[in-house]
Amino acid sequence: MSRFTSWWGHAARLRRLRGLAPGGTLGWLDPRYMLSKPGEERARRFIAVLLFGQRASYLLPALAASQAASYHAVVLNGLLLACAFGWNVLMAAGIGRRGWFTHGMVAVDVLIGCVLLAAVTRNCLPGTEFTSVNWSSKYVLGTAALIGATLAPRAAILVSLAPMIAYVWALSGGGASFAVTPNMIGHLNSCLWFGLLLHYMRRYLSAQSRILDEASQRRLATEVAKAADQARFHERIAHYRALHDTALATLTAIARGGLDHRTDQVRRRCAKDADYIRRLIVEDSAGGFTGLGDKLAEVIADAEGLGLRVHYLPGTLPGHLPRHVVEAVADACREGLNNVARHARSPEAWVTVDWEDAELTLRVVDRGVGFDPDTTPRGLGLGRSVIDRMQEVGGRVELFSMFGEGTCLELSWRQEIRPALATTGVAGARSRQ
Repeated sequence: MSRFTSWWGHAARLRRLRGLAPGGTLGWLDPRYMLSKPGEERARRFIAVLLFGQRASYLLPALAASQAASYHAVVLNGLLLACAFGWNVLMAAGIGRRGWFTHGMVAVDVLIGCVLLAAVTRNCLPGTEFTSVNWSSKYVLGTAALIGATLAPRAAILVSLAPMIAYVWALSGGGASFAVTPNMIGHLNSCLWFGLLLHYMRRYLSAQSRILDEASQRRLATEVAKAADQARFHERIAHYRALHDTALATLTAIARGGLDHRTDQVRRRCAKDADYIRRLIVEDSAGGFTGLGDKLAEVIADAEGLGLRVHYLPGTLPGHLPRHVVEAVADACREGLNNVARHARSPEAWVTVDWEDAELTLRVVDRGVGFDPDTTPRGLGLGRSVIDRMQEVGGRVELFSMFGEGTCLELSWRQEIRPALATTGVAGARSRQ
């Protein structure tokens, strides 16, 4: 008893895993898994489930009645049933991998349907050809539905003639005693309407799915635009406050006579405020709100507090970056500017940012004394604060320097684009200063 309980618990866990596994057979019936697929694929998979359900409703009763004494050869009927089941299992496995029927699958299914019509009908005892004993006629209804669901109208009409002709030929004794009966007409009518209904259902569901996908994309774009506008509003408020505390305060003090604009200290303060206003103009012309812009503004403000004049030249900024990537790039840039202030013996530095082909590139450049990267040992600042930070988020660091030629620290990070979730970024001309 305990062994059976253990086996049943293991089987239950296996069934749950199969139902949740992406691409699993039961995953097709899981709404959460299907929601992750495009609308056209969801519609096709739904139609595929209906088609296989229809076939199961025909083949399972035939399997239950396979031992009935209504056939010339019961063993032959069993072999034909096994052939039908085997082909449908093979086709279901192919659909599980591909997501939809190929023209080759349809052709093989039509061929198998025609062969089954001839073989099963001849194997039925006289007087049972139009009863449920002749399960091949039901199987051809599934073939007609498959043709209507997968092929274009003209091709579907031409291909449907094959099983219909085979049906009439088989039930007329191989053409020896051809006679159209009401049963034949009723079956041919069923084939026609099954094909039409499945064709209409696939086209309707596919069209509705495309409309829903387009509506979802528009709604998502609207939400993203609203979020960007709101972020831009808060960013402008922060910039207005900073302007009040810097440039406006300096101008007000000069206007009231509290500061002498001719002194070196006031001129440096005015140059710093002018650089800040220039950065605001450049960022606004670059377009696209990004958290990276705010973080770099803070980093540059801190570097200017150390007496370093920073020229910030952003190109096209990304619309969105993961928070941990923004923090890593900004902190690595901060350490790069700190190294300029400590070691470069240069009062100025340049920070450039570019976003092209889903790759972010940030450079910190100075025209200081420079050094030889091959012979100069790397300190904790460059090793841990720059290289380690970038490597932790999947980025790269390159360092270029020569004695008397200055230094260039380049930080790069590439975004992995997934096809199912890929979005287009904001296009814009790259600004070069």
